[in-house]
Amino acid sequence: MVINLLKNYKIILVCILAFIIRLIPSRNFAFPGNDAYIHHDIVMRLATKGIGILSKNPTSLLGLKPYAYPPLYHILGLLMYKIFNSQLVFFILPPLLAILTILIFYKIAWEIFENERDSILSAFLFSIVPSFVARTSVFIPESLGILLFTIILYLLIKYVKSIPGYSDIDNFSLGRFFKVFKGNPKYIIIALLILSMYLFTHRGWVFLAITVLILILTFLIPSFKKRPIEVSILFFLAAVGILEFTLFTARLQTQPVTILGFPKWMGLIQLIFGLYGALFFMKSKNPIYKFILLWFAVFAIVGTYSFRFRDPYAAIPLSLMAGYGLSQAIIRLDNVKIPDYRILKKNITPYIRLFVISIFLIIPIAQGSVIAYLNVISPTPEQIEAFEWIEKNTAPDSVFLATMDDAYLLIGNTHRKDVLLWKTIYQGMMGNPPTLKEKEMSEMEVKTMFTTSQPNEAYYFIEKNNITYIYIGKTMHQQGLGLYLPTDTHFKTLLVTGDVAVYQYIPKPPIEGNKSKINFTGDPEYEKITHFIEKFWNGYSYSEIGEYTPIEYDPARDLEFGSTFKGCYDSNAMIAALYDKLAAKTGNTQFKERSDYLIKWLEYKQMENGSFPGGMPPAEYTITTAQTIYPLKDLKTNETEKITNKGLQFIENQINNEDIKIAANKESSQFIGPDYLKLKTESQVGGMKPDKEIIYNVIEKQRGDGSWTSAPYENIEILKGLTLYYLATNDTKALKSIQEGSKWLKANQEYDGKFKGDGDPEIYSIGHYADAILVYYVAGDKEAMEKTLNYTLKKNIENDPIPLKSYLTLFWDLKIIYNEDTALELSSKIL
Repeated sequence: MVINLLKNYKIILVCILAFIIRLIPSRNFAFPGNDAYIHHDIVMRLATKGIGILSKNPTSLLGLKPYAYPPLYHILGLLMYKIFNSQLVFFILPPLLAILTILIFYKIAWEIFENERDSILSAFLFSIVPSFVARTSVFIPESLGILLFTIILYLLIKYVKSIPGYSDIDNFSLGRFFKVFKGNPKYIIIALLILSMYLFTHRGWVFLAITVLILILTFLIPSFKKRPIEVSILFFLAAVGILEFTLFTARLQTQPVTILGFPKWMGLIQLIFGLYGALFFMKSKNPIYKFILLWFAVFAIVGTYSFRFRDPYAAIPLSLMAGYGLSQAIIRLDNVKIPDYRILKKNITPYIRLFVISIFLIIPIAQGSVIAYLNVISPTPEQIEAFEWIEKNTAPDSVFLATMDDAYLLIGNTHRKDVLLWKTIYQGMMGNPPTLKEKEMSEMEVKTMFTTSQPNEAYYFIEKNNITYIYIGKTMHQQGLGLYLPTDTHFKTLLVTGDVAVYQYIPKPPIEGNKSKINFTGDPEYEKITHFIEKFWNGYSYSEIGEYTPIEYDPARDLEFGSTFKGCYDSNAMIAALYDKLAAKTGNTQFKERSDYLIKWLEYKQMENGSFPGGMPPAEYTITTAQTIYPLKDLKTNETEKITNKGLQFIENQINNEDIKIAANKESSQFIGPDYLKLKTESQVGGMKPDKEIIYNVIEKQRGDGSWTSAPYENIEILKGLTLYYLATNDTKALKSIQEGSKWLKANQEYDGKFKGDGDPEIYSIGHYADAILVYYVAGDKEAMEKTLNYTLKKNIENDPIPLKSYLTLFWDLKIIYNEDTALELSSKIL
């Protein structure tokens, strides 16, 4: 049969086109679709551990339980991998299975229509049905399942054609219905043999069983005309049987789907000409035509409830009708009299027909190709970085907490375990399949761990599921577990990439939290300051309580105004230094104990490479590390020196001559944010850790009017770095740049001290005004300094986007200008 098919160049062209389209998702040798990662991982486990790890449970091998997974496809993948010893097998096998399926489908169409044009058009339209393309471009069992489905369908069609008098459905009314059992039995026998393979391959045999039932019911149509009541009862019982059978599978997706999914996944042209072809099928007395029409109607209706009926099983009868409908449309187009149209005396009428037919063919090709392209789910560079780290630094049997979507990529790329997928796919294939209740329980536990605001509840479920690591995506730090991962000492920060983060769960951390806040009474100013700061105590550290979510992700603005990441390591470092001073001034041991605790907490939370992450999603920003270790220079203890030295080493690794990385592994600001973040990083890191070359590089980028950017607060923060550098070095070049910049700032202030743009689009923080006061002080502009100071001290800290950091920044800047006592007195006025 295959040799005869290959003599037909048209079907060869269809197969070549289909093969090329299916290679699109794998063009970068990345697995398209989440499921492919899992099935590849299963094959690789079989390759390393042997097929003995597969379940011995018959219900699991046959997929008879809700979360049982037949293993034949994986065994085939293992065999191919062993033969060729290449990962290319996982990208080539699905398209090859698709080609075989298309060839069988072409034979089905030929058996039905016995016409070359109808058959080739049907095969062509089926080959590029988007849902069929999506399922045969990726390494999933359904690619083999659909092939077995079509082989059995071909044998059923051959069987029907072997029934005496099959061509007229009226020959099967009433008692003559039993003629359906008089076809050639060899086709049924072969079909049953293929079915035995199908049972161990994919749960698609459920849809095949329903299809066979629809075929049998089709032959009851003539009997319905004569005995409608009796046959209606049979139809009703069959419908109940189908429903019960569907519920028995228990895993079919059962959420209503949008009507837009039909043209998207079944093909726009396929639907249009499929419905047109259905008009011809309605009038025909051929039972195969009736069967195809009824099959499509049933699966399309149920497909509005469960997409698994629609994709791609309803597309099989639809493509047969569409091929016939398109063929009929072309015949009628050929017979339409089109007036002669001429361009430059050239008759273009024949080309009009060719153009219209080409549109009919190009649209489905384009749609199938686009779906194949969009079906790619590739890990980001940051995720790849995380996966490589996990493979190198965690034990192979480690258990991770991850969301379902993250778990596919995590397991597929690291071959580690998670909670959800291991409870379903892996346990179903390699152990005893879980019940629906067990699966739902796991989903509930994972959801609870991620969303609960009660840490003890999260600890309980983490330990119950033997979880060692938490893999968290960039949107998950804004709720539940994500809020206290950066602060809670039960979680050790191991990796942050700006996209994902990895934390280790420590059941018994060396540093215990303390829910009680410091309750200081005494000096009114100190009491007011303490009361304000303690509002931000979370039991492990101090963190902002506000939220800032940019409309569009922008690292510069997030680091400037953001507070959803609760690490706040720089603020805790400033509080440690401040409380150490308050302990010396008041003799209150609570201040000293809290200061010592924060130092230990910072040492514990500092990452192995010396960095302190910041931002949302968190990354190893160079500036956050510098801002954290800078206040600790006044606390000359063994612990602070250790923290500072590790942090300085990280910063050194970020510096290359005159250039400095914004974050680890980020060479240019263009990849993660605007130029401002680059300038701010260079200026403030170069100022806190005085570096002449970096500072001069910033100065060279200053515009003629004294600014770097158009936003005053951005220029303030760049100038802040230059002031810290000047205070450490007395470099006159830096002073001149500061003075030029201060003039521009002054020109962008209103008469009362308010900066232009304050409140539109962002509210300037008090910290920005505090830094501006310091800039004016260093620039020698006393008038501008006092005006800005007076305006700042009238502002309400409660309305500040980052109140804790703003207050601490104000105190720190005023301490440089005046002294600690004056700074404490002045800064308390905003509280």
